[in-house]
Amino acid sequence: MSSLSDLIADLITPHAPTEQWSGQVCGGLDMAIDEQGRWFHQGSEIKRLGLLKLFASVLSCEQQRHWLTTPVERCEVQVADVAFLVCSWYRHSLADIDVLVAVDNLGRKWPICEQFPLRLQRFHQQELPYLQLGRGLQARVSRNSYYQWVEELAEQDNQGVYICSAGQQFYLTK
Repeated sequence: MSSLSDLIADLITPHAPTEQWSGQVCGGLDMAIDEQGRWFHQGSEIKRLGLLKLFASVLSCEQQRHWLTTPVERCEVQVADVAFLVCSWYRHSLADIDVLVAVDNLGRKWPICEQFPLRLQRFHQQELPYLQLGRGLQARVSRNSYYQWVEELAEQDNQGVYICSAGQQFYLTK
């Protein structure tokens, strides 16, 4: 693999074309995602990874509301913060640059780059990094991954502490 676009194509799991579907809004789904990225249906945790990946492939976030969208219906999902967490990461070396690859709680891989940037947001009175995933979705960086980045990779300038990935700086603090 020689380019960032090749890496993105190789890593990113395709998302269903939910933006092309205009199903009716359904009511009463009783699905929720807690602060730790755990999915629940009628109060019971959904633990089957295949089912979670299927739901994730049709999930989107519009105007801070999360939706599961199929060709025939759209159902709102209650989300405490974000649907996903960055649980681990690794470094991938391309011919000319190093890219940090974030792994979310469903095992999906996301290269940290211009297309999938880190942004700081407030969570429980702290500024934390969130990975932008597309379709309005985000993954909050877990405490473990955050501290590994700070200890192993972080640099600092007058704007804050940052890490480098895909030739860009992504700030972990302001």
